[in-house]
Amino acid sequence: MPQEMTTQEQFDAFADEVARKLGTHCRTTPNDKYVRGLARLIIDDEGRALNLGAREITRRLYPLHTEISQMAAQLTARKEAEARDRRAVAESLAEARPGARVQEQHRRTDVYWQRASQPQGQPGPVQVDNVRAVIGASGESVSVEVSGRPQGIVAMLAALAKQ
Repeated sequence: MPQEMTTQEQFDAFADEVARKLGTHCRTTPNDKYVRGLARLIIDDEGRALNLGAREITRRLYPLHTEISQMAAQLTARKEAEARDRRAVAESLAEARPGARVQEQHRRTDVYWQRASQPQGQPGPVQVDNVRAVIGASGESVSVEVSGRPQGIVAMLAALAKQ
C-alpha cells in the first residue's frame, strides 16, 4: 500500500507527478472549493478539471489498485508455475539424451539433440541427426520435429520413448 500523505505539500507533489504522467497539457492548481482534507485540481489545456482529493483516492483508486495488484500477483504465480512445469518436462527429456541442449523461449522451452555421424575412415559429408522437442507454455504439450538418417532418428526417438 502506498505511503499515506499527511501534508498538503506531500499531496501537491503527488498531484504534480500525476499531472506530469497525464501529459504536458496538464497542470495543477489549488482547489479552493474543497475545504475538508487534502485536495488539488488537475486541469488540461481544454479546461477540463479532475478533482484530486484524498477521500476520492481512498474511495476510488485504492480499491482498484488492490484489485490490480492481486491480479498481477495471480498472473505472476501462474507464469512461475508454467515455467516450473516446463522446466520439469525439459529436464526429463534432456535426461533421455545426453548432450541435449535446453533453450528457454518466451512461454516455451526447446530441447535439441544433434548427432553428427560419418563412417570412420571414410571421407564424405557429415550427416547430422536432429531431434527438437518444443514444450508448450504450461508444460502439458510437447511437439517433436526430427530430421536425419532413419537409423539415427529411430535410436534417438527410442531413447525418448523410454522416458
